[in-house]
Amino acid sequence: MSAVLNPVNESVEAAAQVAGGWPVLDPLIDDQPTMPDAFPFHAMGPVLGDAARAIAHDVQAPDSLAGGSVLAAAGLASSPLANVVMPHGQRSPLSVFVLTGAGSGDRKSAVDAVACHEIEETRKQQARDYSAQLANYEEDMAARKGSKEPEPAKPAPKSITTGNATIEGICKLLKFQSSVGVFSAEGGEMLGGHSLRDDKRSSGLAFFLKGWSGESLDSLRGGEGLTVLLGRRMSMHVLVQPVLLRQLLCDPLAQGQGLLARCLIAEPQTLAGHRQYRQVNPHENEAVVVYNARIRHLLETPPTYWPEGDGYELKPRDMHLSMDATRLWIAFYNLIEAQQADGKELDGARPFASKAAEHAARIAGIITLATTPDAKTIDEKAMDGAIQLTGFYLSEHLRLTGSGRQDRQQSELRTLLEWMQKYDRPLLSKKDVLQKSPRSLGRKAPRLNPLLEELARRGYIREAGKDWEVRDV
Repeated sequence: MSAVLNPVNESVEAAAQVAGGWPVLDPLIDDQPTMPDAFPFHAMGPVLGDAARAIAHDVQAPDSLAGGSVLAAAGLASSPLANVVMPHGQRSPLSVFVLTGAGSGDRKSAVDAVACHEIEETRKQQARDYSAQLANYEEDMAARKGSKEPEPAKPAPKSITTGNATIEGICKLLKFQSSVGVFSAEGGEMLGGHSLRDDKRSSGLAFFLKGWSGESLDSLRGGEGLTVLLGRRMSMHVLVQPVLLRQLLCDPLAQGQGLLARCLIAEPQTLAGHRQYRQVNPHENEAVVVYNARIRHLLETPPTYWPEGDGYELKPRDMHLSMDATRLWIAFYNLIEAQQADGKELDGARPFASKAAEHAARIAGIITLATTPDAKTIDEKAMDGAIQLTGFYLSEHLRLTGSGRQDRQQSELRTLLEWMQKYDRPLLSKKDVLQKSPRSLGRKAPRLNPLLEELARRGYIREAGKDWEVRDV
């Protein structure tokens, strides 16, 4: 009976409030999880896009999980070979940092087993080669007992990827190789690893920023002294539980130092409960076979090194944008820049937005090499696809961080209203609102007045002389 009377009582109360001079209430939007956009497989080009779509279909995995894994693998294979030269002359590596949130049972490992197959095969072969070299070294050392001849150099381990390495460990790897991928299907290992713990977090994040930019990597250790590594490339592909992704997105240091601005972040909807058994081997899909052959070709292509370097300092070839690609890139750059102005959609996401054009240039280079490995020019089609992919990740960044203008305004309105409703009395002085409202809202008239006006327009508050009257709802 009470369930029947509740709507009636609410209607009577609302009518009484309207009769008391209050307007009809225009409720704030409830906090509802928004759906991600569909991942634009077509934008990745025929080699990467067809493979990513096939993996998502055959493994029955979320779209951006498959798309991100393929993009990361192609970036790792491409980055030693070329740089993209943007219209203003800046050279940028083809390295990408891909961070995807997916829960247990979303088939993260199954996707990676297909998308990163050739990379994993390379890693295994490197491990076998090192084991054989170490055995030969130990035999040689045993045979040299008592010999005065110079000892042979101890072989150095090599690994194209590492899942949970310290900064020092990555530097040790890169001392004897040119590139590395921080790849992990269990991102908690990487995000909670030694180099990103609280006491080392700032220096750890700074190291990854340098790796993304292709800058020199420095390591100073008591036993080994100063190591300066030039011309190296670092890629990242981390699959992480959504709860850990949320922690990272809320980390002020990761945001402030710029790691999040350099990551292509997505969190797709789970497909759990909608995956009937399918008799199919994803590795045998024709699109995946073509893709794996291309990744293998890129991995086996010898990179170019600086003659005067340490033997591992890369000298990637330059890839320039065609005239049409340049036109598209400049238009995208200008559009994103305009949207960062105060009050525009991207004014709360400036760190990522300011990197969007560079993300697009890098992705365009990766698409180009996956399509034409010896290409020296990025064409309009590759750039158009890269801009679409960057747009997808920009939308995901806004969705997951709540930094879009509408999301931000709704959050600020709710914060202010809840604070005002905590007062026992219906009247709240305008002076108190300016001086005592939540610090996150700025406590300044230019920030608060538009929020107060919106709450008044919606019928939650109204002016009463020098006070604000708060509606009893």
